[in-house]
Amino acid sequence: MHILPRYSVILTLCATTIGCAGFRGGWESAAYVGDALPAALIESKLQQEAGERTLDLPGVKLQVKIDNQLRTYDTQIFFGLPLSVDPRNVYPKNHRPGKTRIFVNVTPETGAFVFRPLMASLVAGDKQYQAVRGYQFGMWDTTKNEWQLVESGGKWEHRDVGTEFVLASPGTRYLLSLEFDVPVPSPESHDIALDLSAALRDTENTGNPPLPLIRFAPVRWKEGYT
Repeated sequence: MHILPRYSVILTLCATTIGCAGFRGGWESAAYVGDALPAALIESKLQQEAGERTLDLPGVKLQVKIDNQLRTYDTQIFFGLPLSVDPRNVYPKNHRPGKTRIFVNVTPETGAFVFRPLMASLVAGDKQYQAVRGYQFGMWDTTKNEWQLVESGGKWEHRDVGTEFVLASPGTRYLLSLEFDVPVPSPESHDIALDLSAALRDTENTGNPPLPLIRFAPVRWKEGYT
């Protein structure tokens, strides 16, 4: 029996007809602060609810995401019949094997916050890793030696911010990220944390406490597609 040609025909039909849809899901890490897991995370049913949570901290709002989303199933439905296309465990958002990227969206209340990426650390189990690079995402004019943020006509890129970057515009959301030379930790782990206490500080309001340890909890995610 020629299974492969028949399988290819099914996939072709699935890609070209409206009778095909699917659903996929798995695990991801959701950020929180404090010793107890927030009830909102426990009750979260959708990927967006967990992944887009805002951490409202003294002087700053954060959204934190690890690129360790794990897809554990991907099932296509062909006119009501389930067709499992890829049952393997896949990290679809981790584009650099052997490295971990943590995305940190920062909205400061003052213009005196300083981002020092190399002072950030990732805790995974009983090991701790220092960040090796920090980036700012945006649309850049890359034709000059010093890249400039532009509103149009530029190129979307992650720009290396070096060892220190001042967040000079209060109320602006900065799309920052940290890179670690370590494979992504399993999103099913309860022993993941990010320490930004020395990496993100308000140099003006020194009375504010350092940022608390950001912990990560395993949560389920799922989505449908056509």
